[in-house]
Amino acid sequence: MAAVFQSERFFREAWPQISQAFESPTDAASDVEWIVGVAALEAGARILDAPCGFGRHSIELARRGFQVTGVDFSETELDRARKAATEAGVPLRLVCQDIRDMEFPGEFDLAVNLFSSIGYFSDDEDRLVIDRFWRALKPGGVFVLDTRNRDQLVRSLPPEERKRVNGWTLRIENAFDPATSRWRARWWRSKRAIAKAKEGAAELIGESEIRLYSAHELSAMLRPERWGHVELYGGLDGTPFSLDAPRLVLVARK
Repeated sequence: MAAVFQSERFFREAWPQISQAFESPTDAASDVEWIVGVAALEAGARILDAPCGFGRHSIELARRGFQVTGVDFSETELDRARKAATEAGVPLRLVCQDIRDMEFPGEFDLAVNLFSSIGYFSDDEDRLVIDRFWRALKPGGVFVLDTRNRDQLVRSLPPEERKRVNGWTLRIENAFDPATSRWRARWWRSKRAIAKAKEGAAELIGESEIRLYSAHELSAMLRPERWGHVELYGGLDGTPFSLDAPRLVLVARK
């Protein structure tokens, strides 16, 4: 079993309370449309989505007739994914597991790691995770990794963000350490008694920390002796990659 990591408590306890406010099913449908095209998948292809969260991308892929396996360590999110798949009338294979522990021997035509799900471990463990995806793919299989673009975030990260979530306010305190390229966030919740009332006392619901990689660092982690040509994009829509792109997307073939 993989060791506990810095943000594990946040993703087990806090993230399920707010994940659906940040992740749009509409965005998932357009993301999947582009991913399926760039991977040139054949009908009925087998796909690994890890971590899959509450299943928004997994379900969109399953709607298109693909055989999808979703992996996540949160039973709360997997329960939501099961319910959503049942409501959508699509089959999903769901596995409760830390992605560092994945052992799939050459099963998949496509593997995806989406929505900034790399960087929560040590650099060595992140390399191990990428190797796990490599082993999970068939020869010729495609890997799509989507995360924040470090170089854009360094220049644009606000010290504080606010978002309304189910009748309460989520406040995020941000800090970026340029010496380690780690983005730390503290997540606070505050309620309002009435619409015009001031925010009440804030409750700290969690703290997260992620290592952000530059494009050249992440590209170097996809070892050339294992992966074919690696393409860079600025989003899951084929936007060209640049320093100003908010996302960093790598597409690699085994």
